[in-house]
Amino acid sequence: MAFLTPAATGEAAVLRNFITNQFAQVRSTAFGLTDEQLHARSTVSDFTIAALLDHVGAVAEQYGVGIEAAGSGAAEYNEGMTEGAAEPVEGRAADDLLAGFDRRVSAFSDLLARVEAGEIALDAHVPVPSAPWFPPHLTYWEVRWVLNHVATETARHAGHADIIRESIDGKQSYELNDLADGNEVRDWTASAE
Repeated sequence: MAFLTPAATGEAAVLRNFITNQFAQVRSTAFGLTDEQLHARSTVSDFTIAALLDHVGAVAEQYGVGIEAAGSGAAEYNEGMTEGAAEPVEGRAADDLLAGFDRRVSAFSDLLARVEAGEIALDAHVPVPSAPWFPPHLTYWEVRWVLNHVATETARHAGHADIIRESIDGKQSYELNDLADGNEVRDWTASAE
């Protein structure tokens, strides 16, 4: 995976590339961690790499539910989206957490392909869930707004995961990208000569 988001032509393709690249950045922070490290609270935050993987996966899943319902006026959001309830991740093995993340992200990536193909319009209306943190008068977002929101929220959590990971073992995102891709680790701090 390239650290730099690949260029694309067209709004839907650009959004797809930014979102999928940030999903990959979040996932790379788990590369090579033991179950214990995945659950380590290495900063003052309550978040762990495990919790961030689960949260970003849930974001993809639930906003995907909304996009699927675009135009229908109603979506079957879960309690995580409407009440902020999250399933506990403590004790879940890395393989289980990563498989869940991959499944949710893959489903969202399939949805992104449908948006890019024009099957779901960028200006279609996504129903806003009834939740205390959304204004009560807000009834819908455009698909494009939802995709931009997913991109920015995922990027925020990718940065958060970078800090947590670096606090665990000093590995940084450039190195983790190389390792996750099976490439030789490059010295990104060396000046070009």
